[in-house]
Amino acid sequence: MNDGPTLNNLRPEKFLIVHRPHGNMFHHSYGKTSKFFMGLLEGKLYGTKCPKCGLVYCPPRAHCFNPKCRLEETKWVELSKKGEVHAHTVMAIAWPSMAHLQPLVGAMVRIDGTNTCLPMTMRDIDPEKVNIGLRVNIHIEKQPKGDLLDVYATPAEKPKAPKRTPEELKRFREDMEKTRAWVKKTFGK
Repeated sequence: MNDGPTLNNLRPEKFLIVHRPHGNMFHHSYGKTSKFFMGLLEGKLYGTKCPKCGLVYCPPRAHCFNPKCRLEETKWVELSKKGEVHAHTVMAIAWPSMAHLQPLVGAMVRIDGTNTCLPMTMRDIDPEKVNIGLRVNIHIEKQPKGDLLDVYATPAEKPKAPKRTPEELKRFREDMEKTRAWVKKTFGK
């Protein structure tokens, strides 16, 4: 349990914010994992499978990381759009393109039939009720851009809140209320 001060007990500070507009254009290749990202543009989810040991990776790997396979080249397989939450976090501060979704739930989801977890956001769920083992449906944005942010999950079952002490629950709810108030003030939502 975190025994540190809650947000309402922290001293307010003034921070200098400097605005210096600039931009960078990056061009890069996804290389041998390009099929995964091109699949997102088609609404499909791909992983890679080692022909030697059978491990299935998502995010995909061009070569198997099992030491016994000695970097065997993997083969592409289409994946299910169902999975299970293996880890999660609730973010009260998100990167600018996702700030309007705060509080934002980030999850590591093991897609059915795979041996690894794919990071994604969760939607249509009360952050208080996200739990490890929750079954999820995996979605791809209606207008995908071909990057990992195109993938998100929603509950496939009625979520049950994990067990928390009354103090933990109170603190969690206070923090979420402050986050929601900031989002409403900032974005009018």
